[in-house]
Amino acid sequence: MGTRLHDLDAYWSPGLTLTVRGREYTLPLPSAELGLWCRRLAEVTGEVHNASNEQEIQAAIARIEALPQLPGDLSLPERVLGDVYQQMAANGVEDPYIQFCGQTGYIWIIGGEDAAERYWTSGGRPEASGPGNRAQRRQANRNGTGGNRTAEADATARPASTSGTTSPPTPGRKSRRRTAR
Repeated sequence: MGTRLHDLDAYWSPGLTLTVRGREYTLPLPSAELGLWCRRLAEVTGEVHNASNEQEIQAAIARIEALPQLPGDLSLPERVLGDVYQQMAANGVEDPYIQFCGQTGYIWIIGGEDAAERYWTSGGRPEASGPGNRAQRRQANRNGTGGNRTAEADATARPASTSGTTSPPTPGRKSRRRTAR
């Protein structure tokens, strides 16, 4: 008798949960048809980007046009988000947020949870290395960097403190200094 594996539902999450303006939205697992369509679209899009001549571009475009049509005249975010699209619209979520959630859902379908998380936390710009959370962005703006640092600014070294003292802790923040017990 062979090995029997347990029900996959015991190991698989029910979908991808996105938090927008303090509200959680859970994208359901995509249907087999939608998953296959998204992966084929990603593959063919990659071929267009990698095409080096007109013939390769035309061949890639022909493959895009040959993708099976999914039911309904829906945009990518409507298709990927499903019922969540309507929930977000009813809750007054702005279009750029809905578009970003749709793009994140697409990344999740073709690349998995880790890829979706990287896309989400980078604000859709995986190459960005700017501040990640609101407090860090505010601090960067106070410092005048605002995430738009120049190479010259990055190359300018700041002198290190040589006084041997430390600054007092900022109110509301924990001090890094150890206290005697």
